[in-house]
Amino acid sequence: MARPIKYGIDYFPFDVSFFSDRKIKRLRAKYGNDGVMVYIYLLCEVYNNGYYIDYDDDLILDISDELNISENSTMQIMNYLLSRSLFDDTLAKSVKVLTAKSIQRRYQEIVEERAKKRVSKCIEVDAKFWVLNEEETRSFIKVRPVNDTPMKKSVFPENNSIILGKNTTKESKVNESKVKESRGNENSFAASAPPTLRSYGEFGHIWLTYEQYQKLVLQYGESNIKSYIRKMDDWLEANHKTYDNCFIKLRQWLDKDGVKKEFSDGFDPDKYKALINNI
Repeated sequence: MARPIKYGIDYFPFDVSFFSDRKIKRLRAKYGNDGVMVYIYLLCEVYNNGYYIDYDDDLILDISDELNISENSTMQIMNYLLSRSLFDDTLAKSVKVLTAKSIQRRYQEIVEERAKKRVSKCIEVDAKFWVLNEEETRSFIKVRPVNDTPMKKSVFPENNSIILGKNTTKESKVNESKVKESRGNENSFAASAPPTLRSYGEFGHIWLTYEQYQKLVLQYGESNIKSYIRKMDDWLEANHKTYDNCFIKLRQWLDKDGVKKEFSDGFDPDKYKALINNI
């Protein structure tokens, strides 16, 4: 099985001065911990996707549901984030995506090693959503013109069987199940977010949605999940195997080894509120 294209990133740096930032102080003063939670939630969503996410009604509903905040409050917080340039207001209104210069600067730093491993030695981004100017854009970032054909085969040598518009995942039952769980139209990458499922691990054999990953982290702790993702990914690579449902398999591995759950099932926003209060 060809290695899948990896769009998002597994983690991003969190500045220790986060709560000292003037914009964050004002955000918290105006909307309390709900405002901070929404901003952190959005950062996680953006980096999980890559360097931007679609800004639509579904996003507002997801935030409201996940964080137990009213839709009206969520919209007010979103408008404030845009007004304070924590996200790019122009792109949010013109092409309905959320991103920011700070996000893209950090994204460049994180994917630099990924670019070195590719034959092309570059990471391709869409000019329609890229807000950094030429001086700020690193040499390994290839900005694809708006009218250019997206995701040409040569750009991603590690998965040279993938061509936009052709769903090669239908060739196997494993990949077919992933397509069923994906969001959006697979024929319009430039206008929609990539599939919900993301690959984790050095070899990219562990497929999880962002929600599944966060649920595992809540239950078993992030250090345990990262450790078991690495072990399972290495084992699958060494044995030339794949799993149809990595979420279930990871739980089975963890339970078999007697790893104790730190939290019960389900997302509890009160835990995040308590964490932010303690900070």
